[in-house]
Amino acid sequence: MQILKSAKSMQRLADNWRRRGKSIGLVPTMGALHEGHVSLIRRSAKENDFTVVSIFVNPTQFGPNEDFSKYPRAFKADYAAASGAGADIIFHPSVIDIYPPDFQTYVVPGAIAERLEGAARPGHMRGVATICTKLFNIVKPHRAYFGQKDAQQLAVIRRIVADLNLDLKIIGCPIVRTKLGVALSSRHSYLSETDIEKAAVIYNSLKLAQKIINSGQRDILIIRKRMMALLESVPGMTVEYISFNRWDDLQELKTISGKTLISIVVRLDKIRLLDNTIINA
Repeated sequence: MQILKSAKSMQRLADNWRRRGKSIGLVPTMGALHEGHVSLIRRSAKENDFTVVSIFVNPTQFGPNEDFSKYPRAFKADYAAASGAGADIIFHPSVIDIYPPDFQTYVVPGAIAERLEGAARPGHMRGVATICTKLFNIVKPHRAYFGQKDAQQLAVIRRIVADLNLDLKIIGCPIVRTKLGVALSSRHSYLSETDIEKAAVIYNSLKLAQKIINSGQRDILIIRKRMMALLESVPGMTVEYISFNRWDDLQELKTISGKTLISIVVRLDKIRLLDNTIINA
């Protein structure tokens, strides 16, 4: 497996692959790879001739008081994980290669990016949209793979690809969880084993919502209240938001109807954790 750090080198290699009629899969990551990332890499390796894993901690999707400087970085472990899962290339550019000093062009997604994480983290979705569009132009993939854990990101990227007529397919992949149901996250390195056990309540609250909806309840206020009570029963956990949105344009719902994204964001001892499920009511 090769490591490429230059955008131009990556583009030349992608052009060569395409001239030979080879298919390219891209798995965009910020590193600190876990089994969720590994599942994306394996799927790409199965479905494409070549798989590129990008590792780039993207500064433009972090706010001024967020954890960019301490975000986990573990390149040696990431190399081993990507290689073992079947990747052919790690694209590992520097910040200055992606955002040179005179950089001034950003991709600004529309209303779909203004809710949920877009509202909670101003500028975050602009940073996500910009880096993904740049990676698509550098790696030139036929398919790009995203996990459902960041469901809004998946919806926003699909919207960008459709709106800008980008020539690739976005593949959404299931959330990978621990045995207790905790959605895997690179930020788990901030948590103790006890904290991760506590975090199991997040998935349990999503399962509770599914059970309530299956019983016929459609009133979001009632469902949210039951979920909040369960989540807040865990010491040290603060609910930031529970949202119900139509999948996949993310219009906020007042009543459960059709395909619905249920999103949760909590803080567990100051660490921000996300999870979601998509249900078809």
